Order: sequence, then C-alpha cells, then structure tokens
Amino acid sequence: MNNSQQGFTLIELVTVIILLGILSSFAVSRLPSSQSYSTSIITSQLIASVRLAQQTALSRTSVDIDEHTQLNVNGDGGSWRLIVSSGSLNYSAEVGREDEQIRFGSDFSTNCSALEAVPLTVTFDGEGNRVPAKNLRVCIDSATDIEVCISSSGYAYEGRCIP
Repeated sequence: MNNSQQGFTLIELVTVIILLGILSSFAVSRLPSSQSYSTSIITSQLIASVRLAQQTALSRTSVDIDEHTQLNVNGDGGSWRLIVSSGSLNYSAEVGREDEQIRFGSDFSTNCSALEAVPLTVTFDGEGNRVPAKNLRVCIDSATDIEVCISSSGYAYEGRCIP
C-alpha cells in the first residue's frame, strides 16, 4: 500500500506567491497613468466637437448663409465645457479635467506653453469654413503635449498644422 500524499509544500507555495508579487509590481509600473487617458479623452472630445460644429454650420446653409456656428471651450472648475451653438441650437459636452491646459494660437514655431489659454471660440461660416480663414493650433498641455489642428477649411485632426 502506498500512503504518500501529493501536493505542494509550504515553501513551494510561499515561493510562488513571492514570484507573483514581484512580477505584478513590474506589470503595474508598465500601465499608463490616468493622466494619459484624460488627455486622450479631451483630445477626442475636442476633435468631435469641432467636427460637430462644422457639420452644424454646413447643415444650416439653407436657413441663413450669413449665420455663423461657434464652438466655445471653457474650463469650469474640474471640467472642460465644449459648447456648439448655432442660432437657437446648442449642443454641449463636459469632460473631466485633471492638470491639462488647453492652449491655442496661430504661431506654429513656439512651445505649447507659450500659446494663449482658454477660453477659446472657433467660428464657422455657412460653408463650414473657419472664420478667419487660417489654421488654428490647439494644444492639450499636460505631461505629454498633444496638438490638434483646425484647418482653414474647418477640418480638425490630431497632429501638427502645416503652416
């Protein structure tokens, strides 16, 4: 008769737990911070709001071609407010804010920190073009600066503007 028991010894279990602890500490340090998620969310919402404002301006051409559509970006306490307004229509979005700053300007050679801070107003004419008709550089100034370009034709994209 064979009475040997099978299983793990206490030393083997402790060794495995210690190894898992060491491996998990390395894995946690590789995860991105919440700051990078917040900056990405603000960037995506800004681009979506610019595109909504442009589409709203294009859709209103039959009503009044001289009526302008605006996107207003304001920082209220712990959040960013993005408001698209055209006549009596108003759409708004609110995005949580950590340490980011939104800065903008037409100077393409300076650092983001040298640009003007919000509030920001972007105006579109009845054909969806930006008023005035020139590129606008928008920086989400945080640990990792992200640039958004709003072209003179009103199209917004992530990346540097071509002067």
